[in-house]
Amino acid sequence: MKMISVRELRSEIPRLRETLEKEHELVLVSNGEPIARILPAPRKRHVASLAEHRAKMGVVPVPSEVLLREERDRR
Repeated sequence: MKMISVRELRSEIPRLRETLEKEHELVLVSNGEPIARILPAPRKRHVASLAEHRAKMGVVPVPSEVLLREERDRR
């Protein structure tokens, strides 16, 4: 955690990404008082497309309607 003044932040903006990667958190201070925390935004997760998801699934040899009918008949 690095404490940084408003004036320093203005000069740091071009390198803000590198500073956040190194420090992981900045505390913005004004007149010696902390006023804000600056944190890196969470990275976007890769979400598999429906086609990718279906490709990973195994093929069921029996159609779902047959499985449902069997289940309902057992009740």
